[in-house]
Order: sequence, then C-alpha cells, then structure tokens
Amino acid sequence: MRLLHAQPEGFDPATPWPQESESIRQDSRLFRQVVAQRRSPHTGREHAFYRLLGPDWVNVVAFNRAGELLLVEQFRHGIDQATLEIPGGGCDAGEDPAEAARRELREETGFVSQRWVTLGSCTPNPATQNNRCHSFLALDCEPEGALELDPAEELRVWATSWPEWMERMRRGEIQHALVLTAFQFLSLWEGWPELQRRLEA
Repeated sequence: MRLLHAQPEGFDPATPWPQESESIRQDSRLFRQVVAQRRSPHTGREHAFYRLLGPDWVNVVAFNRAGELLLVEQFRHGIDQATLEIPGGGCDAGEDPAEAARRELREETGFVSQRWVTLGSCTPNPATQNNRCHSFLALDCEPEGALELDPAEELRVWATSWPEWMERMRRGEIQHALVLTAFQFLSLWEGWPELQRRLEA
C-alpha cells in the first residue's frame, strides 16, 4: 500500500487512546451501551465515544446431503420486514463459537452436521461494537428433530438450490450484511471451487 495522507501529522492508528472514564448508559440482554471518555494520543484532546459491548455472533452456511442450502426466514424488527438468512445467533456466556454454531444450526433448522469448516470472522461494526461474527460451513446436514426456538423467535426453514440462491443475491434480495459476508468467506475457502462444481452440476 502507498500512504497518501496522515492527519494529524505522525498519526498512527495502532496507538491506543487512553481512557479517562466510562459510564454505562443501558444494560440489556443484547448489548451494554457505554460512553467512554478517551484522550487522543496525538492531539491530547478528549472525546466521548459511544460503545456497544456484547457477545460474539455466529453464522452457518449449511448444505444438506442433497446439496441444498438451508435458510431461515423471519421478521426483523430493526427494519420492520422479513429477511431470508442463514442460521445464526449469539454465543452464550463462555461458549466457544464453533459450539454456538452447532447449537444454532440444530435449534433453528432441526439439522445437524458432522462436517464443519471454520470460514473466518469479522467485526460487524468496529466503529461502535466490540464483538465479532464467526462464519462456519456445515456440510452433509441431516435432520435430527424439531426446532428449538426462543420464545420470541418465529421462523420458516427453507431448502434451496445454489443457483437459486445466487440469483437471489444478484437481484439484491439478500441484504443482511453478515449473511453476505459469510458467503464472501465461503468464496475464499480453499475447498470452494470443488464444492461449487458439485453444487452447480
């Protein structure tokens, strides 16, 4: 890479900002909102930053033995409309992301898998959030039982072909950023070209 500008002079983004104080604004089941007063190590000026502290999330790109992609459809209250997504959810306290992925797949679809691949992780919104979203691939999924949903969860489970899913993404029907990120990770996985050939055959 070629550096074009740095402001202020000598700015190094890897230098931490010392924290002067922190106050909790709200503490809920999903996030703790805090206001952090931090001082710039470059200018010495103090600024307030709103941070959302919460658990890590997981996403599962899951294919059944027939090569169909497993999807969940639910109403999302943030945007007040239904979305078509892959299975996923939050990690419980102390829960390993890989175990959370297995649990979420089983709870939301009734399917299980013995073939798992770790695809990668990202920071959903590093400007304000501290958590990560971990993406996994589950292959040869098989049905094991009924859904096990939280009281507020209501969803439909779908199975679709890879070409149909790709067409939905091309048409802009899939807008959940973390779902799209999972498929970007999938496209970078070393085993993807072979799996893609099988799915498109």
